[in-house]
Amino acid sequence: MGGARCMCSGSSFQSLGTITAKAHVKNRPYSPLFTAECERQDTMRLLVMIPQISYASTAPELSDDRRYDFFSRVVPPDSFQAQAMVDIVKAMGWNYVSTVASEGSYGEKGVEAFMQISRDAGGICIAQSLKIPHDRKQADFDKIIDQLYSTSNARAVIIFASDEDIRGILNASKKADRVGHFLWIGSDSWGAKSSPIYLLEEAAVGAITILPKRTTIAGFDAYFTSRTLENNRRNVWFAEFWEENFNCKLMSSSKKEETSRKCTGQERIGIDSKYEQEGKVQFVIDAVYAMAHALHNMQKDLCPDTSGICLDMEIAGGKKLLKYIRSISFNGSAGTSVTFNRNGDAPGRYDLFQYQVNNNNTPGYKVIGQWMDNLQLNPVSCPW
Repeated sequence: MGGARCMCSGSSFQSLGTITAKAHVKNRPYSPLFTAECERQDTMRLLVMIPQISYASTAPELSDDRRYDFFSRVVPPDSFQAQAMVDIVKAMGWNYVSTVASEGSYGEKGVEAFMQISRDAGGICIAQSLKIPHDRKQADFDKIIDQLYSTSNARAVIIFASDEDIRGILNASKKADRVGHFLWIGSDSWGAKSSPIYLLEEAAVGAITILPKRTTIAGFDAYFTSRTLENNRRNVWFAEFWEENFNCKLMSSSKKEETSRKCTGQERIGIDSKYEQEGKVQFVIDAVYAMAHALHNMQKDLCPDTSGICLDMEIAGGKKLLKYIRSISFNGSAGTSVTFNRNGDAPGRYDLFQYQVNNNNTPGYKVIGQWMDNLQLNPVSCPW
């Protein structure tokens, strides 16, 4: 895919947010926070030394243990999937690619990591690096497709973008009659989801996408689908979820305005409504157990003669707890090991998909390889 002249250049991007899970040493809940909020409270965090374990934050900058030394995560940073993308590009023999990012931390930092790693690796030139603005309009997507096509030899396009932005790009390529020209390499925001490509499947055929290795937790499905208004005892948001899920009102004072239909209370999750397990359930469970293992090991060491929390554990502080968090190693909910490196990052483990049309002319995602520190991919299995 070479042949044309190109200029390889870098860029600098702002940081926005993804989701983290924050756990305090004592008597505090395990709760989700946005990375942006985590960053805004960085000074406070340093003062009180509160360890955090995230189940969703993948921003590369959180690997900086000089600034985020109390931060750990059970998901790999985007720098790992950027490395996987570089390895895919090299395995395919491509040396001239473009990048597209949604404005914000996820898209811009992901592309920045790809560009840096590709510069370090050598042999890959960036034709264009384009950004989709927050307040994008269809004209923005049309312009991006025109710009990408202006360097037509750079057919491979690396995408770190939201569902809506991926749809906008695919739709614009279809409008411009460029379906089949671009070779999309999508990050985990695309993964194996149907929402970014719904009714745009033709434009997505051939796309290679990445997703952290994950599995459906059967026990969670059994538990969650058995929840009713009668047996819910602890989730204070369950009534609100019930109204939203079944599109009904529980009481006249309900804030739900889209419907006047009253809930019967006999509705059932997965029977009277669609149900699909959210992809991060595995990581939420692993984050909770990581904290639990750390606290358990800490209690065993500091309170050997006490069944509960002793004075030594009460006054231990965040630094000591962090040491135990970084030392944990156990088999997680998917059967894979849960560990942290010196920066608090989880190992990079990804499945690689390609959106293909099979012999029956039925499109779908097919697993074509994996990445676990190194690429396992047979380019012959990737029809274009």
